[in-house]
Amino acid sequence: MQNTDLNKDIQFFANCGPIRVWSLVITILGDLCQKPEDFITGRALGHLVARLGVNNQALRVALHRLRRDGWIRTERDGRSSNYYLSNQGQTMVVSVRNRIYQSNPPKKIPIYLIVAPPSVSATDFANTLPENACNLSTRIALFLGDATLPPNYLQMPLEANPVPDWITEIIAPSALQSEFYILQKAIRTVLSEQVPTTIVDRTILRLIILHHWRRLILRQSLLADILLPDQWPGAMARRQVSVALTRYDRPDLSALNACLDDRT
Repeated sequence: MQNTDLNKDIQFFANCGPIRVWSLVITILGDLCQKPEDFITGRALGHLVARLGVNNQALRVALHRLRRDGWIRTERDGRSSNYYLSNQGQTMVVSVRNRIYQSNPPKKIPIYLIVAPPSVSATDFANTLPENACNLSTRIALFLGDATLPPNYLQMPLEANPVPDWITEIIAPSALQSEFYILQKAIRTVLSEQVPTTIVDRTILRLIILHHWRRLILRQSLLADILLPDQWPGAMARRQVSVALTRYDRPDLSALNACLDDRT
């Protein structure tokens, strides 16, 4: 029997944006499968995504895509299957784990303004920039830390604090800020409720919060955490997420698998 209180809590996140099933599966495996040998059973995975509104056909399509693209691997277990992150999947998940779970991002990383000469094309300029750079205009960008750049580029520390509104809009667009605000509001509402008593219900709340946070934080520029004030919506959402992930702690995977397998 489904928990009606949990259904109400899940509904609080209805306005937080669409759920892409393949991405939801990565959220689930990335959070629950912390070691290469960890897996989630097919029955357990099916139950978790069903509670979040995903049907079996959509899950099958997502799993096929993730296998094809090298994110996951499958092992048969009798008439069922167990799902693991592949080596590639583990590498990709670990590469962004700090961004997702970090409760206090560093504020002391230096930020530099880079300006290219007029002779450099926009394409060549973009190709020159380090991965963590953010274009401000055709030949002007901000980036974190030091970078090896052509000698005719101007490179200087950024001193502006606070930054002008137009830079804020580039590194944290209004639409993204609105999504962060909606998410932190939904989390705050759920946190005002009693903690679910079952491992399954706590896990489902954890996963829906984590998924929407992961979806947003991986779209956010790294510069936002350093340049924007502590009360911008992204920072507020991070604090709410940190509280929620502590309250709805990561379950013991073997216990979760056993519990959900017994339900089917």
